[in-house]
Amino acid sequence: MGTSDVYVSPTRVPATIALVLAVVGAAALAWSFPAGISAALDGSGGGATPFLVVFVVAALLVLAGLAIAIVCLARGLARGIAGLALVVALAPIVAVVVLRLAAVST
Repeated sequence: MGTSDVYVSPTRVPATIALVLAVVGAAALAWSFPAGISAALDGSGGGATPFLVVFVVAALLVLAGLAIAIVCLARGLARGIAGLALVVALAPIVAVVVLRLAAVST
């Protein structure tokens, strides 16, 4: 069996890329946010700059995954994967809005 025997539907590729970007970005956001806060509050002087850079890059990955998922849904390409990518990409955005509303109400 050669490599030419494997068929990948071209409609699934962009949606899969969107899902991978959203998952990697959301995971990096979830890691870098508390680690950056811990580094910023630590008195050793290590600084939080590397965590801030990771956070911004991860946010860009999530936004790219969100944009690609929306385009895939609009074109009707692999709607299941694109819908999952959309949900995963929106989760950090919803979390930020919920945290902001919780901070305002207290």
